[in-house]
Amino acid sequence: MNLPTGQHDAAVGRSLGDVNTPALLIDAEGLERNIKTMAAITANAPGRLRPHCKTHKSIRIARTQIEAGAQGVCCAKLSEAAAIASGGVDDILITTPIVDRTKLEQLAALARVSKIAVVFDDASSLSGLAAAAEKAQRAIEVMIEVDVGQGRCGVPPGTAALKLVEELRGFPALRFRGLHGYQGKLQMVAKYEERRRGVRQALDLLLETAEHIRRAGHSLKILTGGGSGTVAIDIACGSLTEYQPGSYVFMDANYRKIEWDELGNPPPFTNTLTVMGSIVSRPSKDRAVIDVGWKSASCDSGPPVPVDDTLTFDFAGDEHGIVKRRDGASLDLNLGSQLNLIPSHCDTTVNLFDTAHVIRAGRVEAIWAIDGRGCSR
Repeated sequence: MNLPTGQHDAAVGRSLGDVNTPALLIDAEGLERNIKTMAAITANAPGRLRPHCKTHKSIRIARTQIEAGAQGVCCAKLSEAAAIASGGVDDILITTPIVDRTKLEQLAALARVSKIAVVFDDASSLSGLAAAAEKAQRAIEVMIEVDVGQGRCGVPPGTAALKLVEELRGFPALRFRGLHGYQGKLQMVAKYEERRRGVRQALDLLLETAEHIRRAGHSLKILTGGGSGTVAIDIACGSLTEYQPGSYVFMDANYRKIEWDELGNPPPFTNTLTVMGSIVSRPSKDRAVIDVGWKSASCDSGPPVPVDDTLTFDFAGDEHGIVKRRDGASLDLNLGSQLNLIPSHCDTTVNLFDTAHVIRAGRVEAIWAIDGRGCSR
């Protein structure tokens, strides 16, 4: 697998020591392995791989995933889908309902050039979606969102989805494809057996809903959901027709904590994303200040973790962090020393950067734009 090159930058071809910090780094070889590993895991599965772009927000990575066998991608928001579609990715499921007039106009424009599917959970949104499809002069595929335990969007499991299918009869510009059921709270449940039980319960709710629809005589082709922490369980259960893992391309410090299987093995994916910072102050022998703060590493899932596990990191404001030795001893760090930190949450950290430095064998191979950076509408 050859990852595509990105825009030219003065740092390309130079060593890590020449990278201006804070910087988002992607390990090229690790990324390639992770994409190949997921492709192999899903190759003979009963469902197809539709990875989520909300993690990487990158046209290049999305295209590489499709080249490795993914049938299409997911995007969390319409603007994110537009950014990814602008690079030629033309099979996208948008996993947040679209209801307001401005977004519906944008959906119509996007549907003219790309195959787009959207989720919905309220009959009152159908007229707007249908108008967008008619304006695009192209059918828009729709998935009914079912709340299988996330407690966020979605109709309750059971007969509520059937009522929406029947409402769809009045909108020929919309094509019903199936059900979307995502249980994100399960993805990083550390214990395998607890996570497996949760997945089984969520899938049972989705299957129960699908059965109501099928018994009423309606065709239902797609059951889509899952994530990086549950994909192996989703495959073993055999219920989903599409899998939506996202974080597997990068992983993060929290994903390192989960048991992948009943033997307690770690996930078969490596941490390929780091934030590199530089030491900018040495106020005391046991404390160093690094130029990584809340603005360059997300804190929603805790602080990032130093790659060097003898060190600790704590936030010290917007622009700074504090580095210490875990044993409290003096630090062997000079001004300008560079340190790599594994984000606690890869998705939200990626969204803090305009570009990522792609690293191979200790040198900068390319600079990639984060194409969907800030696309939260």
